[in-house]
Amino acid sequence: MTLQPRPVTPEDADAVAALMRRIAADHPTGFELAASEVVEILGDYPGLVFEGCWLDDEVVAFTTILPRTSSEGVHPFLFFGDVDPAHLGRGIGTLMLGRAVAAAREIHVRDAPEESMRVNTRALEGRADQADLLRSQGFTLDRHNFLMFSALDELPAAVLPDELVLSTVDPADAEELRTAHNRAFAGYPGHTETDAINWANFMVTPAHVRNDQSFVLRDPARDNAVAAYVFAHEYAIAPSGEQGREAYVAYVGTLPDYRGRGLATNLLAHTLHACKAAGFDTSSLDVDTANPTGALGIYERAGYAVRYRQDSYALVE
Repeated sequence: MTLQPRPVTPEDADAVAALMRRIAADHPTGFELAASEVVEILGDYPGLVFEGCWLDDEVVAFTTILPRTSSEGVHPFLFFGDVDPAHLGRGIGTLMLGRAVAAAREIHVRDAPEESMRVNTRALEGRADQADLLRSQGFTLDRHNFLMFSALDELPAAVLPDELVLSTVDPADAEELRTAHNRAFAGYPGHTETDAINWANFMVTPAHVRNDQSFVLRDPARDNAVAAYVFAHEYAIAPSGEQGREAYVAYVGTLPDYRGRGLATNLLAHTLHACKAAGFDTSSLDVDTANPTGALGIYERAGYAVRYRQDSYALVE
């Protein structure tokens, strides 16, 4: 039997989605796609390197390398990948991770050789095999993230200030919202500014966007400047692993001039009430435990609890 790594194509979408389901049945990954979503990201993300590894006629592993826009002298990449639990211990993970890192290095040398390269990824807490594999390729432990979950029961009341105006997200405001988001997260640990292309491909055009359940607070006294926002998505497969419709809260942000007023807490509560009214069964989100704004407490007050932890690793060269 021969291992055959090669790029994933749209024709492989069903097989790759089935592989991701087998992996998720064994352990959570935070990156499980339906076939339609595999096709979507293959077409939407310029520079994406998406590979599978076939053993005879069966795909048994996948990796993705996603280049991001350079910022402050760093050329960043995101890495996702995993191996079918039935085929662990065959060196498949080592092979595929090595190929992914090599692909990132090639893109880096071509596009930003004067900058440092940084590849970020995660391993599930307690998975020593994943951690050992990453360390063998030069990755070091960076931070931790929690996947948090809410059943949308007993939601807190939302009290929004009268002086700010609430609206749902309008795709026509994409560039304004991208700029506001980059300002809101400037200086956060590990934050990389999002460029217009990646913002559009993640926040504007994909099927998972839910603008009717995403909200913005604006300040009429400052030409309707963005004060705070909450963006909700809905994926074909719930990130928490639960059945039913799940609202994934992609971002919660408050602009610096509006912090300390409880806007994030109340706007998130308003969003969750809207999601429940729209027929969502659950909600989930991902939070960096090093977030300097006390986000973990905000989410706990909104009714979220930690479902599992992932450890963040980085390769810097």
